[in-house]
Amino acid sequence: MKRKMAMALAAVLVAGSLPVTVSAATFTDINEVTWASSTIQAVSDKGLINGYEDGTFRAKNNVTYSEAMVMIYNLMDKTGNLKASATNTLSIYQSVLNTYKIPTWSQSTVAYGLSAQILMAADLPKFTTNGVSNPATRQDVAVMFGRALSEKYDIYAGTGVNYNDVWRISDEAMPYVDLLTRLGIVTGDDSGNFNPTANITRAEMAVMMNKTYDLLSNELANTGEITEIVNHDGDYYDVDVKMDNGERNRLTLSDDNISVYNKDGSRELPISSLTKGDRVSLVFDGLVITKIYLLDEEASAQEKYDAVGYIYSLKDGYLNLESENTGETTKYKINTNCTYYLDGKKTTESAIKDVIDDNSDKYVYAGLYTETKNEKVDGKRQDVLYANAVYVTVKDEYTQTGEVTDFTSTTVYYKASGSNARKSADFASDCEFYIGDKKSSAKDLEEMAESGTVYVKVTVNSKGKATKIVMTEDKFTDNTASSTYTVKGFNKDRIIVSRGGTSTTYEFGSTSDITFYIWEGKWNEVSFKGAESFYDGDDDEDDYDTMYARMNFDKSGKITAIYMVKDGDRENAFGEAEETERKGTVEYIKDGKLKFKTSSTEYTLQSKYDEDSLEIGGAPTSSLTVLTRMANCDDVTLYAEIKADGNNKITDIEARLTAAEGKMIEYNGKDTSDSDKKNTLTLETSDGSQFKLKTVSNPKTDSDDYDAEDLQTTGYRGSSVELEFNNDGEISKIIVTDSSYNSGTKRVKGTASLDGSKIKIDGKSYSWDSKTYITSSSFTYSTKDMFERMLQDKDIEVYVEATISDSNKVERINARVESAEGEFVEYDSGSVVIETDSRKWSFNTVSKNTLLKNCGLDDEKDFEKKEGKNVTLEFNSDGLVEEF
Repeated sequence: MKRKMAMALAAVLVAGSLPVTVSAATFTDINEVTWASSTIQAVSDKGLINGYEDGTFRAKNNVTYSEAMVMIYNLMDKTGNLKASATNTLSIYQSVLNTYKIPTWSQSTVAYGLSAQILMAADLPKFTTNGVSNPATRQDVAVMFGRALSEKYDIYAGTGVNYNDVWRISDEAMPYVDLLTRLGIVTGDDSGNFNPTANITRAEMAVMMNKTYDLLSNELANTGEITEIVNHDGDYYDVDVKMDNGERNRLTLSDDNISVYNKDGSRELPISSLTKGDRVSLVFDGLVITKIYLLDEEASAQEKYDAVGYIYSLKDGYLNLESENTGETTKYKINTNCTYYLDGKKTTESAIKDVIDDNSDKYVYAGLYTETKNEKVDGKRQDVLYANAVYVTVKDEYTQTGEVTDFTSTTVYYKASGSNARKSADFASDCEFYIGDKKSSAKDLEEMAESGTVYVKVTVNSKGKATKIVMTEDKFTDNTASSTYTVKGFNKDRIIVSRGGTSTTYEFGSTSDITFYIWEGKWNEVSFKGAESFYDGDDDEDDYDTMYARMNFDKSGKITAIYMVKDGDRENAFGEAEETERKGTVEYIKDGKLKFKTSSTEYTLQSKYDEDSLEIGGAPTSSLTVLTRMANCDDVTLYAEIKADGNNKITDIEARLTAAEGKMIEYNGKDTSDSDKKNTLTLETSDGSQFKLKTVSNPKTDSDDYDAEDLQTTGYRGSSVELEFNNDGEISKIIVTDSSYNSGTKRVKGTASLDGSKIKIDGKSYSWDSKTYITSSSFTYSTKDMFERMLQDKDIEVYVEATISDSNKVERINARVESAEGEFVEYDSGSVVIETDSRKWSFNTVSKNTLLKNCGLDDEKDFEKKEGKNVTLEFNSDGLVEEF
C-alpha cells in the first residue's frame, strides 16, 4: 500500500460532548475477556477508550453506530490524522442529524464523519430506531474504519477476501474488509469466519483501535524495496528490505509462516516470486510481519527460465512440455540431479506427478532450467535436451499468441506462433476484447480479422474459454528468431531494425557476446567485422536494395545471435518470399477473380493449381470447380487465406467453410464400413449444388433427442440442417432444423418417480419404450432395472429430461441426481459411495481438490474419517457431487 499525504491535525472534540466515563488503571471485569484484556488496558492507557464510573469496562457490551463514530474520531485525533477542513461542520449537517435523531452528544463527530466521507447520508438511518441507538455490525464498522484509512492506504476491489463466510459480506463492505485484513486490523474467528452482520463489542472495538493506532503512529505496514534475497533450496528465504523511512528489515521467510500476495490481494504468490529490486508492502500484527504484498508486476516467466510452458506428461525419465509460445511439445530428459519446486518450495518428482494427476482440470505450468548435451543415442551422436530444474505452479489460465485464421462472434481461431498448430477458443461470458491497448468489442475484432493478416494473444481459463483477446497488426514478440526485420542501421554499438512500420534499436553492450551469421548460399558464422562488411556491401559489386535480419534473444532479452541476408536471398535463407497475404470471408469468384467481402481488390486465380497450392479444408477433393461453387453459393460461407504476387495473382490458397445450411442427403459416421464414405456428409443447398464434406469422428448436436449415430439412419435423410465447422473446415456440429422424424416427439422434464410399472415425470405417467436409452452425468448405471431401483429409493431425488414418442412412451432419458443421503462408504477416484436402506450407490463428483475444499478437508485420507457417518450429498447443476 503506498503512503498518501497525511491529514493535518485538527481541533479536539469539545469537553462534555461524550457520556461521563472515567479512565482506570485496572478494570475490574476484563478477566472475562482474557483474549483482549491486555489490549483493553493498552487503549485505555493511550486515551482511546475509557471505562465506566464503577470501574468496569463492559467488554461484551455492543458498540452503537454513534459510539463507533466517536471512537474513530478520537483515534484519528490522537494520531494526528483529522481532516482540518472537516471539523466544525455541525451547523452544516444539524438538520439532517436531527431528522435521524442522532444523539446530541455524538452529533459533532457524526458531522465530522459526513464531512470527511467516513459516513454517507445513507448510513444515518441505521443509527437509531424510534430515537433508540442501534448496535453497529462488524462490516459497517469495517466500512467506517476503511473510509477513514483510505486517505493513507489504497482501496482495491476486495477479491482477495477469503473468509469462509465471505458470501455474507456485502459488496459495499468487501473492499474495506479487504483493506483491514491486509493491514492486520481485523481477522476471522477460530472457524475462519468474519461474521459481518454480528454486532461489534467494546472488546473487539478496542482491538481494532489499538492495531490502527499502532499502524498510524509507528508507521508499520509501510513500503520498501528488497535489496537482497537468498533462496535456501526453497525451504526458507533470507530477505533484506530497505524501508522507505530508512529502516531495514532482515526477514527469514518460508511458505509455512508468511503469505505473499499480489498488489490488490486477489492472488496468493509463492515466496519465490519475489526478486531483488521488488517494491513490497509489509503487514504487521504488533511487531510480527504476517503478510507481504508485491507492489510490482511479477517478472515474466520467459525472463526467468530457459523454457516455459505446460506439462503434457512426466514419466519414464522424460518431461514433455507444451510451449507457451508455439503450442508445440518438446521432450526433455530428466537429469539425474534434477531439482523440483512447487510454488517455489522444494519438492520431489513424485509430488509433482501427484500434482499433475490431481489437476487434470487445470494447467500445470512449468519453467525449466535446461542444458543441451551432445551424446550417443542408438549409436548416433545427437543433441539431447536435459531438464536440470523444474519450477511448477498450477494455473487456472494460460496465454498463447498466434496468427488469426478466423474470428466469429463466439470463437477465435488461430495458428500458434512459431508452429503450424491450429488452435481455437470460445469466448467466456465475461471475455474482454482489445485492439492493442484500446478496449474494444468482439465485432470490432471480427472486422479487423477480416481485413487482412492480424495477430492475437488469447488468455484461456481452466474451462477452455477465452477471458481476454488482444489483437494487433504486428506479431507479438517472443524470444525466438521467427520474426524477420529490415535492417536500418548496423555498427559495433547497435542494430536498428524495422518491422510493420516501427523501428527498434537494440544496444549491443559487447559484440563478443553475439554470434553473427551471413547468408552466402548457406549460413556462415563470421566475426562482427565480417558482418559489418557484409552490411556495408562491396563497392565493386551492385549494391543490394535491402538487408534483412533475424535475431535470437536469451531469457533476459539480450541478443545472442544475428542472422543477416540480402534481399535477393531472403526466400532461400528464411524460406519466405515477399508476397501479399490476405485472408477473410470470400464474397465471390467471377471470371477467374476472387474478391473478399472486406476488400475492394480482386485477386486473379491461376488456371490450374497443384495439390500443394490449393487446399479446401473439410472437402475430400480440392479443385477450382469446387472452390468456385462454394464461393458463389448463398447457403455456405467460405473463408480463404491467400498469397499473391506483386500483380495480385494468387499463388497459394487455403480455404474452408465456416458455416453452411441445406438438406442432408446422407451422413456416414466413424463406423461406416466404406472407407471412402467414413466421416462424410453430403449437403444439398438451395441452388441445387451438392457438397461432400468431412466431419469430425463424432459431431455434436444441439439436442439430447438425437446424436450422431441417430443421424445416420434413413429417418433423418432429407432433413434441413445447419452445420458448424472447426478451424480445419470439418463439420463439428449438425443441427437438425426441420425433420419429419422428430416432428411427433415431445419433451418433458421434472422430478421423476415410479408409478407402478410406469415412470412419473412432473406429475404425469409414461410407459417405458422397449429400448429406452438412459444417460446421466451423476452416475454410470444405464440399465432400466437399476434406474427403476434408484427411483424407488426414498433417499434419492432424481431430475430428468425425457423425449416422449407419439405413443406416449419414453424414448430417451437424461437424468441428474439432485440430492441423496445415506451412510458414507468411501471416496474413490472421482466417485462417492453411500449406502441407503436399499443398496449401495456410487455418484460422480467434481475434482478431488474442489471436493476437499468444499467439504473443509485437507487431504484425501480425511474422507476415511467420514466412513460410517450419515451424510447428505449436494449436487451442482451438472449433476456432480460438490459437497457433503
